[in-house]
Amino acid sequence: MMVCTGRLLVTLLLVSILGPAVSSADPGYLALEKIADDLGLSYDWVETDRSVRLSGSSVQLDFTTASRVSSLNGIKVYLGKPALSNNGKLYIASLDWKDSIQPILMPRVFPNPPGFQRVVIDAGHGGRDPGGQNLRLGMDEKDLALDVSRLVGKRLRAAGFDVAFTRTDDHFVELDERPLMANRAGADIFLSIHFNAARESVRGVETFVYTLPGTPSSSRTTLKDVDRKTYPGNANDPWNALLGYYVQSELVRATGLPDRGLKRARFAVLETVRSPAALLELGFITNQQTALRLREAQYRERLAESVARAVVRYRTTLMRLHQRD
Repeated sequence: MMVCTGRLLVTLLLVSILGPAVSSADPGYLALEKIADDLGLSYDWVETDRSVRLSGSSVQLDFTTASRVSSLNGIKVYLGKPALSNNGKLYIASLDWKDSIQPILMPRVFPNPPGFQRVVIDAGHGGRDPGGQNLRLGMDEKDLALDVSRLVGKRLRAAGFDVAFTRTDDHFVELDERPLMANRAGADIFLSIHFNAARESVRGVETFVYTLPGTPSSSRTTLKDVDRKTYPGNANDPWNALLGYYVQSELVRATGLPDRGLKRARFAVLETVRSPAALLELGFITNQQTALRLREAQYRERLAESVARAVVRYRTTLMRLHQRD
């Protein structure tokens, strides 16, 4: 029988919550102080031993001890692993820096930028699958998704993109068929359009990209066997993050709804797609205030415009990178 002293017991509890201790020599983690120094950013404890801010003339990054939620210029970006502190310094996982934060801040450091001409838009659900529902207002997610997908496609075509759809009417498409359709169409960008459902009080917008290998999805904290593998959707991890961030930031700005963040999930529609991809949750159909807005054609136009604007931003960034190469 092992007897723990008070200090040892506290240490064991911290290890069980935060994982193993972090040191400056740990290749799996990077010191935020070092990142700030390399980028010429200030490094400040906003709350001593709890939260750190890295900031410069055009960037503000916030991290919190034991949290997977970071903030980049006011937009939540979920990490695969929590930020950890040791000896008065805060660290983040190297993988999170490389594939979640750095692609947004510094896409120029990544070689071989992808194409950006052909967009495949996937209207979620359809046919026998209504998706989320608001029975009080007689609304189905599948109808909203199809309408907004058409509106996004119209705007992107006007902006010079080639656009294809996984469905253009009310019929059912199997989940695993949707990314295959995008692959066959030669997609450069894949967008899956959805609307959330939860208890009535929940509001906000969120954007999902595929989960990084070796990390759990944003909705859970424990690793599963599926997390230990690399999937086709991981081939574009940095570009997924960049695309997803642009989408989430434009949605938050356009709607004024709570920012639920750029998150990671192992959604089937993202698993086998060969292009950068994101799944968009454009609001909670089950929230009465949001649903009433979604019934308005003008509001759906605003949603579509924000998504199109994000894709144009993404194209502009990639065009600069291709010109560099």
